[in-house]
Amino acid sequence: MKLSKNNKERVYEFITTYSLEYEHDEYPRFTTNFLSQKLNMQRTNLSSILNQLVNEGKLIKQKGRPVMYQYINLSEEAEQVFKRLIGYDQSLKDAVAGAKATILYPKGKPSILIIAQRGCGAHYFAETVFEFAVKSGVVKNREALLVFDCKAYQENPDYRQKLLFGTEDKVGILNQSEDGMLFINHIDMLPAYERRRLLSTKERGILICRTDLSVDQEIYHSLQERTDFEIKLPNLNERSMEERFQLIQSFLCDEIKNIGKNLEMDSNILSALLLYESDDNVTGLKKDIHTGCVNCYARKGSSKNKFIEILLSDFPAYVRKGLIYSKTHKEELEELVSEQYVYAFTHSTMLKKQAQKSEEKRDIYQSIDDRKKKYKKQEIEEEEIDAYVSIALKEDFQKYYNELSGKISNRNMLENIIANKMIEHVDLFLKKAEETFQIKYDEKIMCALCLHMNSALIRNESKQRVSNEEIVQMTVSYPQEYQLAQEFILETEEVFHTRLNVDEIVFVMMFLLEERVTKKQQVVTLIAMHGDHSAQEVVKTVNILSNENNTYAFNLPLDQNMKEAYEDFKKEIIRIDQGKGIILIYDMGSLRTMAESIAAETNIDIRFVESPITLIGVACSNKASEEKGIEEIYGYLQENFKTAAYSRNYDGSNKIVVITSKSETEAEKIQRFINENMSWNDVKIRRIVAANEGQLYSMIDSIAEEGEIVGIVGDYDPLLHQYQFIDVNQLMKSEKTNLDDYIQTQNELDKTGITETYEYLEENFKELDMAKIEVYLDDFMDKAQNLLKVRLDENKKIGLIIHIVCLLDRIRQEYTPSISFIASGVIDKNKEMVPEVKKLLRPIEKEFNVYINDTEIATIITIIRE
Repeated sequence: MKLSKNNKERVYEFITTYSLEYEHDEYPRFTTNFLSQKLNMQRTNLSSILNQLVNEGKLIKQKGRPVMYQYINLSEEAEQVFKRLIGYDQSLKDAVAGAKATILYPKGKPSILIIAQRGCGAHYFAETVFEFAVKSGVVKNREALLVFDCKAYQENPDYRQKLLFGTEDKVGILNQSEDGMLFINHIDMLPAYERRRLLSTKERGILICRTDLSVDQEIYHSLQERTDFEIKLPNLNERSMEERFQLIQSFLCDEIKNIGKNLEMDSNILSALLLYESDDNVTGLKKDIHTGCVNCYARKGSSKNKFIEILLSDFPAYVRKGLIYSKTHKEELEELVSEQYVYAFTHSTMLKKQAQKSEEKRDIYQSIDDRKKKYKKQEIEEEEIDAYVSIALKEDFQKYYNELSGKISNRNMLENIIANKMIEHVDLFLKKAEETFQIKYDEKIMCALCLHMNSALIRNESKQRVSNEEIVQMTVSYPQEYQLAQEFILETEEVFHTRLNVDEIVFVMMFLLEERVTKKQQVVTLIAMHGDHSAQEVVKTVNILSNENNTYAFNLPLDQNMKEAYEDFKKEIIRIDQGKGIILIYDMGSLRTMAESIAAETNIDIRFVESPITLIGVACSNKASEEKGIEEIYGYLQENFKTAAYSRNYDGSNKIVVITSKSETEAEKIQRFINENMSWNDVKIRRIVAANEGQLYSMIDSIAEEGEIVGIVGDYDPLLHQYQFIDVNQLMKSEKTNLDDYIQTQNELDKTGITETYEYLEENFKELDMAKIEVYLDDFMDKAQNLLKVRLDENKKIGLIIHIVCLLDRIRQEYTPSISFIASGVIDKNKEMVPEVKKLLRPIEKEFNVYINDTEIATIITIIRE
């Protein structure tokens, strides 16, 4: 059965056939109106399809009245050019689409600004763009790519100027490029007048300039204004691990072509290359792989074998340190690299073969020995080997524990193979641990620990396997577990008349920690103070005196930005919470105000106790500077700080609305409106005119001492989640009502508009599961408000819902991503927000099997920020 063509195929087929039939000196140009009549299609649908074809590089769009479209007869060769770029359809998707659109745009000789950090491949990308220009017929001369690096001539500006712009006797490189393309690296290093001259010259070819975002903003904005298009290339750490793996394979294959030998390597080498921090991005990765291959060839190049083994020691130490991060990227790594295989590379492909297996049943001692043996083979130092073995210790112990607990699961089975003396000894130890940590240990822990201790007595080795650094780290991290385990090992030596290795203390600690996830949840104490280290020192003393580790510190540096401080405070509160709540002891009001907002945002129960030692100290200092006597100062403190610590309670009798504004006049105007037009007689009005967030938090905290703050009115949202925000612009359009009714009405109106939006979209996008989309979008918007510290009003929420639903529909229909030349600007201005938005969108991407590119993320950020 012949499938019918979709609208996009119909449009492109008609334009192709018509253009080839009526071609004269050039292909004919089409208007939307002409195509609408010929194809009997609505102009709006047609415009969308035409723009997709433009973005795919199949049509040229010529702006004017009317807008004209023209067919491009791209060869298959031209279409394939960008496909050689790793990540062309992922991290480089926007860059490739932008480059295609730019080169094919019929303006003439465009200027392109590439934003890329050092080593991100700007030069290689420019070469690819040039090849595309040649293959698509825009540039006729295949040799006409010129390159000029401004950095190379920084110390000789006169010579640079002559080379670039020429002299009376000699044509400069700029004019030489007239029939081709010129790539200018580090254009920001040119003086302003040379940049202007360069970008305004007409007698030149296609111009590609490269800079990065570390340059002065004034220079960056001037380059933006004077170039036609902007393309951003991602850093290496912005690329997926899969792309990095492809880059590693490509560079290894290139090296193999040079040395004439195939390479074989352990999986750890690939893990290190995937995870280490490359200062020079892709170029740095390539250089480090080259260094490893050079060192390997120096060792083994004379071998007659086709395959030579490259070792960890062949690479610089900073590359090998990538293995330190293997624990935190375990899942991502396992999708690409497995310890079960040895990897071999030829000039064109990667091969895997099963790694040599040890005995199937391995105890913890064998696991450590095997790892050490494996790393020693890589010819690295003992200290480095210990570090890598320590990283894998938890994983090796987990396998060992699972194997032990799988053998025997109850005491009856255990008594058949282990002496009662050992069982009772371990049982007594675990009861003591249960009492200490308030934990109920599972019977399988006892069985596994009995089996291990029995094996340790039989083995009775003096060889130490766990590094001293790991022992120290475990001791510092888990001092109580260390003390118990040490006492247990000493008692075991006495009871069984033997000597045990120091490693056994660590292994016993790991058995204890295995069940810590079932630890009873506790209330924790957080001491928060202004200053760099003040809270930390207090907490250190508290934990020593209490012999517990359930008190934590938060320091608020006096010069820290309040938004950053809020986020740091929130992360610490989330980190330490065990589900039973937090007692916050704080020194001054702004910390309380932030914590109240965090409590409302995260639903963590926080109770507050103020211990105003900092305020008392400041008061003493100020009074002393006024030359007051000791009795007078003491009397002042007694009067103004009657209690050293107190907590705030509300009885509901004193309700307060706070007006926030940046000017006193505006605040008075808002209060006058409320008094004259609203029935808020049962609430007190307080005004705040604050210069910054820190001042605002302190003043709100002070007002909160008077009663319960039931709302904040203003034209900007302070994003304090514990308080209802009332937009003054909406308030002034409202009818007279009391406060409770007003807030209830506004909340209901917000929900109504969103509900109607979902209903409308469900009716018009029948192919999409709108109920499921609603769940994911509501979750996205809730988290966006909390994580990004923004308040999304009804209009913003509706904008996000419509945009993302339409985006999902376009992706479902396999659209080509749109090109937005302002997207990079939006992303650059919101650098900190971009990764957060990407993270929030991941559940949507995963559930609906889509990839949301940077252009769409820029649009989403614009909606949020507008």
